[in-house]
Amino acid sequence: MSSSDAYGAETRLLNAELPDPRFADNRYLQWLYDANPLGPGFTEHFTEDGELLAHYALVPQRYRNGERVASFAFSLNAVTAGVAHRRGLFSTLGERLWARAGDAGVEAIIGVTNDKSVTPVSRLGWRLLGRLPVVVAPRVPGAHRAFDSVACTPAFLGSPDATRWLTGWDPVPAGGWTNCWTPESLRWRLGWVNCGPYALHRSAELAAVSTVTKVRGVRVAVVCKLAVLPGAGPHVEGGATTTLVGRGAVSAACAFHRAPVAVYAGFNRWVSVPGRALPESARPVPLNLMVKVPGGGLDQGAFTLDTFEFLDMDAY
Repeated sequence: MSSSDAYGAETRLLNAELPDPRFADNRYLQWLYDANPLGPGFTEHFTEDGELLAHYALVPQRYRNGERVASFAFSLNAVTAGVAHRRGLFSTLGERLWARAGDAGVEAIIGVTNDKSVTPVSRLGWRLLGRLPVVVAPRVPGAHRAFDSVACTPAFLGSPDATRWLTGWDPVPAGGWTNCWTPESLRWRLGWVNCGPYALHRSAELAAVSTVTKVRGVRVAVVCKLAVLPGAGPHVEGGATTTLVGRGAVSAACAFHRAPVAVYAGFNRWVSVPGRALPESARPVPLNLMVKVPGGGLDQGAFTLDTFEFLDMDAY
């Protein structure tokens, strides 16, 4: 198979069952599975009579806690053709994939599921960490003035100036696990094919990643990541965590994307995002955060995350 044909069948299956602009062609999966600076993804397939009926993948990530850096993976693109539902193909592919990942040194697999998947996935050894909070934050006039912003175009990401923007993210201590975002991994993640457009926002204390969407015709900024920069103030003192407030970063994203409000999903130990909680009825899909430890190196029951945001997953 030539490189131009790679993942064509997987792309067609995903687009048929989970329609999304990123599956407009196979460039997205080529980028996602093969261009990751941490190495290629893990994939499994089920084919019958020459037809691809199921596909599932894990993408390598690096996480750190207060002691070390470890190999993790993010679970995504689990899809089964409609004619093959109820045949247990997800569990079949999953058991293979999780075992392969564990044998390759992956210590934990993170996934985000909808409500109907929580129970069956839990039966396969996953643990529910909780539902991701989602807040809607308004643009505050003038709050973005301490921030510079730039569009993440291919030309920018390939330039030396991008290194300055992408260096020094999250130098803060970690108690639970948090994603290790390096300049190399950020260049890759912000260059997602068929996704975006992304923008970067940076002040003396905070960096942020955003994109934009539309809800009922209204532009809404999406804050994908908040990162504390070297020399900023948050710390642990007397057992209490001091956090920065992300109001300026949210307003910078709104100003850049010409949006009156922003949405932020997830949590960040070091940065708070003031806003109104989005009601369950208004959420397109509930975001349930789950973990699976494929080997015996980590205690799955005691596993915790310090920070988890849109940039750590594949929603945007």
